[in-house]
Amino acid sequence: MVVDSCLDRESRQPIALKYLTELGIDVATSVKLFVITHWHDDHLKGAADILSACRDAKFVCSEALRSTEFIQFVRICSTRSFMVSSGVDEFDRIFEKLQRRSTGERPESVGPDLWAIADRRLLYLPKNNRSFNVEVFALSPSDTAMTLALSEIGQLLPRAGTPKRRAVAQRPNHVSVALWIIVGNLNILLGSDLENHRDKRLGWRAVVLSPNRPRGRAFVVKVPHHGSSNAYYHKMWSEMTTPEAAALLTPFASGKRPLPSQDDVEKIRSHTSQIYCTGRPQGWRPPRRDSTVDKTVREIARTRRVVHGPMGQVRLRLSAQRGLDDPTIELFGEAQHLT
Repeated sequence: MVVDSCLDRESRQPIALKYLTELGIDVATSVKLFVITHWHDDHLKGAADILSACRDAKFVCSEALRSTEFIQFVRICSTRSFMVSSGVDEFDRIFEKLQRRSTGERPESVGPDLWAIADRRLLYLPKNNRSFNVEVFALSPSDTAMTLALSEIGQLLPRAGTPKRRAVAQRPNHVSVALWIIVGNLNILLGSDLENHRDKRLGWRAVVLSPNRPRGRAFVVKVPHHGSSNAYYHKMWSEMTTPEAAALLTPFASGKRPLPSQDDVEKIRSHTSQIYCTGRPQGWRPPRRDSTVDKTVREIARTRRVVHGPMGQVRLRLSAQRGLDDPTIELFGEAQHLT
């Protein structure tokens, strides 16, 4: 299973394909599910290449993108009616790949194999030659998030006589697809960029309160939205994860305030000390330059940081047969344990 996509900065190839190929996996036949959680650039780049390579995989994206308004929006953006797009150009490539897969079908009927919405099972693999079942469920978006999303997408469509403007991805991330994975007796929670909201019909409150979501507690958690405070909901942790669960997160250093902040990390630490990050949460130190240049820059900028540093990787492996007793966690590159 592959969830979202990003590019290797050197080869400009999707990292997931590079990683799985190096493990000796035939991605064409072995990948059974490919999920795009939402259409922000940092989750989408290279997705069309993954879709093309993983020919046997079911392709899944958020139900919020099912609307005719979104499809129309993608097609309009492909004609450059907007200045630049945020993930939309990649979706245009995805639609082209899906069209080629679906030879003979009407263009308007072409789309993902499954649309993700709260409490829908996306994959079921029975035991067969294994000693365990595999299941994947979507935990979001909720029905209310869907209603809001359709309104927002409609507002993005250009109107005659107005200036060309920038295509902006939806904000906040209520339409992100959070996932619940069951492998034997192991539960894994992938939080995507789903945020918290005071409205119990949206975000993590809606997930926790849903009577139809899968039960149990996750031993592994992909921390939502880079660990930011707007994605933290204490009941997600207290009701859906085990004590001392392995919390895996990615930093976001290119914003005005890098994520996660120290306060964000402390909130997560109240639930587990096993926090692993794929990079440095506060960004990287800028390179040293001529002393005169450095002095001038210090006089102009209060702080400086490199926002795109070396990429790291956190790899956690568990045996479905041995259960939770023997986890292996390995850190590569800039990845670190946030002690």
